[in-house]
Amino acid sequence: MKTLIAYFSLSGKTKNAAEKLQSLTGGDLFEIKGEKNYGSYFKAIAIGGKEIATGELPKVTTHVKGFEAYDRILLGFPVWYGSCPRIIRSFAAEYDFSGKDVYVFCTSSASGSKKSEETVKEICGGASVRSALRISGQSDDELKAWLGE
Repeated sequence: MKTLIAYFSLSGKTKNAAEKLQSLTGGDLFEIKGEKNYGSYFKAIAIGGKEIATGELPKVTTHVKGFEAYDRILLGFPVWYGSCPRIIRSFAAEYDFSGKDVYVFCTSSASGSKKSEETVKEICGGASVRSALRISGQSDDELKAWLGE
């Protein structure tokens, strides 16, 4: 099984979670980047809120080569406004997720992952989306159990 760990990170928490998952799976790490500079937490919240209100899909500037070869996609992001940042929608729109297993992981100080899971099911059509996990200090064994390893 070939694994891609694709993530969007603002503060570094999601990047750290992605690197942890890479160490457990041996998957390929890929950072989702956009042309916007979201800056500080408060600036990002303002920009993210505007994107939601206007329905804007921010432009992604990094692209996965050979996406079709991956069977399992671990998709990570911080929770913004209770769900995934709009750039995740932009990322998902570039690829065909049909037949892929998608594992959603997110980081958040307080918000849960349920709405993010529902959004990923919507935007990754044809994928089997597994239960989302809010990364918050799980042990290696707990993460492996979530991954089914």
